[in-house]
Amino acid sequence: MLIDTVATIAYKCSVCGSFNFTSMSLFELRRQKEHIFICDCRKSQAVVKVDKSDTLSVLTPCIGCGEMHLHSVDFKDIMLGDVNSFICPNKGIEHCFIGKDEALRKTIDRLEREQDNLIDTLGYDSYFKNSRVMLDSLNKIHDIAEKGNLFCECGNKDIEVILLSDRIFLKCRKCSGRRILSATSNKDLKDIVTKRHILLVTENMDCDAEKIKNNS
Repeated sequence: MLIDTVATIAYKCSVCGSFNFTSMSLFELRRQKEHIFICDCRKSQAVVKVDKSDTLSVLTPCIGCGEMHLHSVDFKDIMLGDVNSFICPNKGIEHCFIGKDEALRKTIDRLEREQDNLIDTLGYDSYFKNSRVMLDSLNKIHDIAEKGNLFCECGNKDIEVILLSDRIFLKCRKCSGRRILSATSNKDLKDIVTKRHILLVTENMDCDAEKIKNNS
């Protein structure tokens, strides 16, 4: 009887935003202390280990909050066929999956279809240059604001948010303070996700967007 001991690990790269898939058998994983899997963009990596009790652990960077998360699952649970989905504890984003290859890929395909359908339903796809980056960036800015870390240098925290096709325009309701954040690429998303606070600065209204973006 042929026993399938192959597991597939998939994680969403925190830099390029794509899912990376790696399949290895339990015997391959046991051969060395740890395995490092590097994204095709060469800018992020996941570390996979299996201990003596056959618990598989994956350390991955998170596209949601910018931190590293450690996820673990018993290998026997993988062999039962269930897909283990791991969620960022800070942002609630599903960013890592472990399971049998076919079931895992179907799960990720379904997740991405649901995200595409949501974008189509809201009508954002025809307006924003990158709808996913824009919505994820907006969610992060909202989280920063809820913690009281979105404010103008004048001290005001009443900030107007204006969504443009390729950027987010933040404007102080009290003075001329403003900030422009690009939101078209996964690099832009990473820049926003890693912020702990956003400061609006007072500038002349004719200064260009790049100057504002870099003045923090």
